[in-house]
Amino acid sequence: MGQEKRRASFTIFEDADGYWFVPSEREADPTTVSKSGEPVYTTKIAACRAALAIAVVAEATELHLFGMGSTTTIKKDAKQKGVKPFVYWPSIRSRIAPFVPRGSKRQSTTI
Repeated sequence: MGQEKRRASFTIFEDADGYWFVPSEREADPTTVSKSGEPVYTTKIAACRAALAIAVVAEATELHLFGMGSTTTIKKDAKQKGVKPFVYWPSIRSRIAPFVPRGSKRQSTTI
């Protein structure tokens, strides 16, 4: 029999302060936009690695990352931990600071 799939799904937000993430089911929660106590990371990969760490602790077999702060660089780290990564096309909704110049931070891509 195959291993049961367990999905960890996070949306990573970007603004002038940096990057933070919430479980994807909380993406539409208005308090999410204000970070509501979530740790802020200075780089996309740091936020993705923190989400991966939570997925590993939860014994997830899949890591799904959405948002402007998700990066395909996490693929290698996730595979090394035995987690199958899925990084989705960024959503403009997760770039919540319109004053962050578009070219100032590298855009994430799909896998």
